[in-house]
Amino acid sequence: MKKNTFVLIFLLAAALFAKPTIKFKNAILDFGEVNSGKIVDINFEFENTGTDILHIKKVIPACGCTTAALTKKDFLAGEKGTISSKFNTSGYNGKVVKSITVTSNDPNTPEVRLTISGTVTMKDFAQADLKPNHFTFGSVSIGKTYTRKLNLSNSGNTDLRILEISCSPEVSMEFKTNVLAAKKSTEITLNFTPFEKASFNNMVKIRTNDYRNPYIFIRLEAQVD
Repeated sequence: MKKNTFVLIFLLAAALFAKPTIKFKNAILDFGEVNSGKIVDINFEFENTGTDILHIKKVIPACGCTTAALTKKDFLAGEKGTISSKFNTSGYNGKVVKSITVTSNDPNTPEVRLTISGTVTMKDFAQADLKPNHFTFGSVSIGKTYTRKLNLSNSGNTDLRILEISCSPEVSMEFKTNVLAAKKSTEITLNFTPFEKASFNNMVKIRTNDYRNPYIFIRLEAQVD
């Protein structure tokens, strides 16, 4: 009878203190150096080193360029698993750090942050440089057109393309070309014709195929009398 009682107490104690433990082989993985556009495959290996079933609740990448997949969510004590991730390097250049958050029923570490890092090299890219990017017209008159010149240069090694222009009705833009070759520059004419008396403070937005900085902004200020 005493022996049975001891066994029962032991089993109850084991059940009471049983807990899952998630342990990653490496929580930080570096994919080295790759060319932009490559999809990098990275696998995070882990093990349930605890004494109870480990349940993976969520695996959440920090951004849409990274995906993470898990074939199942429950792992017995001592069982190993792998979180398979993919990182799309398109549009990136330079050092990159991305993260994946893993939540589980591990009472000591309910949330683990996995880190993907590496260097992406963009061999072919356009790079837009616009000067100046701010005009202060001062005091202006309704109906009169004020013209300013800008210089757009492409310091990249492939064609720079003007894709879209967003501006207020008072502003118009004149381009000598919508496609600018590498290491070349062009002149842009900006025309400003105010319609009503007011303080004018607005932005012109130009979208290009410069992947790193796709938008160019020009600030315009005036006092319309």
